[in-house]
Amino acid sequence: MKNARLITFACYAAFISLGMCGTLLGPTFQSLAQRFEIPLEQAGLFTGFQFGASTLGVIIIGRLLDRLNARYLLAGGVLFMGGGLLVLSNAPTLPVALFGALVLGLGYGAIDVSPNVVVASLNPEKASVALNALNVFFGIGAIIGPQLVNWALSQQNFTLAYTATAVFTLLLVIPFSMVSVHVHTGDRSAPRAAIGWVRLVPFAVLLFMYVGTEVGFGSWIVTQVTQVTLATAAIGTLAASLFWVGLSAGRIVASLILRWLTDQQLLIISILLIGVGVALLLLVPGAEAIAILSAFVVGFGCGPVFPTALAMINNRYPEARGTASGTLMAIGTMGAVLLPWLQGQVGGGQNGGMSVILGAAILMLGIVVVIQRQASPSLSSIGESQSSVARGR
Repeated sequence: MKNARLITFACYAAFISLGMCGTLLGPTFQSLAQRFEIPLEQAGLFTGFQFGASTLGVIIIGRLLDRLNARYLLAGGVLFMGGGLLVLSNAPTLPVALFGALVLGLGYGAIDVSPNVVVASLNPEKASVALNALNVFFGIGAIIGPQLVNWALSQQNFTLAYTATAVFTLLLVIPFSMVSVHVHTGDRSAPRAAIGWVRLVPFAVLLFMYVGTEVGFGSWIVTQVTQVTLATAAIGTLAASLFWVGLSAGRIVASLILRWLTDQQLLIISILLIGVGVALLLLVPGAEAIAILSAFVVGFGCGPVFPTALAMINNRYPEARGTASGTLMAIGTMGAVLLPWLQGQVGGGQNGGMSVILGAAILMLGIVVVIQRQASPSLSSIGESQSSVARGR
């Protein structure tokens, strides 16, 4: 495949932008609520519109990835993300701001699914490693996002964070216009591989809970820290950045240890860390240091979950990777619509509603056990077949 290195580096840059775009709104919930005169607990509307549109985006773009040159989808995605941020930063009224979040979400969905599918198609033998490496760059962007907000708040204009991110994002149209890649390398006129959707239901539930967990924790950790521990906004955004530092570190470590662990084992360890981190935050609610440590631990646990699960999905249906990945990622994105909103209701403006995240971690752990058992019969049948052959000999 031509220009594979350029495509990969461009996808890395896009994921930095994706991480920034995914972490700007949460740390500015209080500023958005004040600007548009809405209760703080309703600030989740902004991420709701963003990830609601993202759900639609990943479904559409996922299907198109199996049919079109990915360059158009990648370039269009960054164009929508940047444009949406510019609308949001200059919105005079709440409806216009929500429209900006909607446009941002459509682009977010395109960039969420496209680089994941492209990089997996370039590395079919090591998809889990490649996707964990790609998603490290999401973490880098997510680390930058809250600190960019912190800088903008120090300038008494939180929308500067939106504008700066928009400029960086729009510049990515240039490298994507220079690449060419088709993720479906076979005969595109041939019938599509049938997808066993029933067997993918556990993955759909896992992604739904996980994406909601990642977005919900990252969005509400600033509120949790500032409202419960009465820390400054600087400490709150530090906790948010450390969550994303942990997430990036988790993905780096995952890309190194996957040679010794199975995908399922890695998922179980990761989800246990999420649960431990949130439990720590809830058990010792008033300590700034504990809140910061908890943010890092939860992030470290979150890191490998999404790319590892997505690699498992890609490996199951390589001839329909765009459709399968897009559909399940869309279901996952719906979690980002529901869980942050639910946290807002549970928190009631007094905290970040982190008990919702603890419940999600417990449910995810059960789902991974189901996925493990789902894989076991196939292994057993292989063993039985081998035994039968041996007896036949």
